[in-house]
Amino acid sequence: MDTDKGASDHVDQVLADWARERPDWDMSAAAVIARLGRASAYIERGLHDTFEEFGLNRVEFDVLATLTRSGPPKRLPPGQLVRALMRSSGAITHIVDRLEAGGLVERTLDEDDRRSILVGLTKKGSALFERVAAAHLENERTLLEALTPEEQQTLAWTLKKLLLGFEAESAQPVMPRSGRKRHRFHRRKVL
Repeated sequence: MDTDKGASDHVDQVLADWARERPDWDMSAAAVIARLGRASAYIERGLHDTFEEFGLNRVEFDVLATLTRSGPPKRLPPGQLVRALMRSSGAITHIVDRLEAGGLVERTLDEDDRRSILVGLTKKGSALFERVAAAHLENERTLLEALTPEEQQTLAWTLKKLLLGFEAESAQPVMPRSGRKRHRFHRRKVL
């Protein structure tokens, strides 16, 4: 899909409004952040719709994917799921509970340390993952069809560079809690 370079998006209108009201402000960073945010919202909606077709949400799919990519025997301790998925241990417990109730994962004792448990993919979970993953990959291609393969590679590289900058400061993003006034990524003290 070719997009006219002269076409305007929602962010262009917002930037034009700010240029009119505050021509002294440099809005170049806001142009990037606003577009990342809007693109993220469209992508999240598209991912949600595909996962919902299979009775999953994104984080449930991510648990199945993380277990699958861990290799045989496709089992991990809950702590590794916490780190891989950037969720709290309580959230992972609830997610695993739902997946276990659906027969997609099972909890077993760790043979090497019987005080610990492992979360493992069941045959049913593995079969569902294969079906969802095929639809998910096709959906991702559809979501990015406005970009040529070369533009996708450039965007992937540019976003990787941005993430490397963030990850140099913090290995995992820390999501703000309600009532929290500033995000951990702020480099400058706000007065």
